[in-house]
Amino acid sequence: MYSQFNFYSAYQLIYDDNIYNNYQNTSDLINNLQLGTAYNFESEVNNLQIYYEGVFGDYQKNKTKSFKSHKVGIVNTHLFSDDYNPLNVGVNYSFRNNRDEFEVYNFRQLSAYVNYRHAIKETNFLLIGYIFQRNEYANFNVFSNYENKSFLKWISNFETKTSLMLSSEFNYKSYLDKYSFEGYANDGSYLKFYLNLGQSLSENSGGNIFLVYRKNLTDKSRYVINDSLIYYEEEIFYDLYAFDGLDAGIGFTQMIGDEIKLSSEIRYSGKYFNSLFAAGLNGNELNDLRKDNQLSIGLGIEYDLENIISGLMLSATFNYLRNKSNDFYYDYSNQIFSFSVDYGF
Repeated sequence: MYSQFNFYSAYQLIYDDNIYNNYQNTSDLINNLQLGTAYNFESEVNNLQIYYEGVFGDYQKNKTKSFKSHKVGIVNTHLFSDDYNPLNVGVNYSFRNNRDEFEVYNFRQLSAYVNYRHAIKETNFLLIGYIFQRNEYANFNVFSNYENKSFLKWISNFETKTSLMLSSEFNYKSYLDKYSFEGYANDGSYLKFYLNLGQSLSENSGGNIFLVYRKNLTDKSRYVINDSLIYYEEEIFYDLYAFDGLDAGIGFTQMIGDEIKLSSEIRYSGKYFNSLFAAGLNGNELNDLRKDNQLSIGLGIEYDLENIISGLMLSATFNYLRNKSNDFYYDYSNQIFSFSVDYGF
């Protein structure tokens, strides 16, 4: 057995012309720094890793939106055969601290997980896993919950240089505080199904198409009341248990030599909320449930500088999205430009 120390860092400069993703179009320039370290105790069939990850986000104009997040964890990976067949078991604790009035969004999470990947005839893989999380919102206890996630994935690779991935996922959360109000959720659940078909188009290029279907199994919501206004969980925190969804898209990648990778993606996302009504700009509820239809385009370039400095990479991305909603507050467009420098050893 031997030990090894790893370090990685990333600096990202982001211009976002709509940081809150709403009709107000508030723009900002964001400095984002990520730091991570890991210590590995390795043998031929086992690796035990202790790690730390930190993210520091600084907003230039909207200073109160700046934040810090930290994660510490331990994970053990054991290989069961010459085909690897890794079993991963881990636990981590993470928290995010915000500033000033955004402190109400402070977040704590304890997570434990296990997953196993089994190779079948070298070209097929079966992945099964389970994740448990305790999500705590110190200033919104009403939304704190226990979350359970289980998933099953199948991956096949064919002689035609085609790859197929099918996956299913079941998610269930139970709120820490229980209430007996009519129409008020004490738990939530949804199913998600994912299909991805990839194809090598040449030695240096490839494409993929994907489809994601999400079915919400809950027709109730959690909310808080402030004066005469109702704020649903989805409006305060992004709530994956609030809607049915359909995502579809197509992507392409192109390598230029061994150092440069170009990528692009077009995606459609539809969200159909089960118990959240659309609202007018004055906050009054309308008669229809909220519906969002979003079209997004992404472009990216990565430049691997391994031949100059080992572990150094530069990248830049552009993303544009247009979200059309029957809720005027969420009818918006968004452009994001970013430039990143990554380094690790």
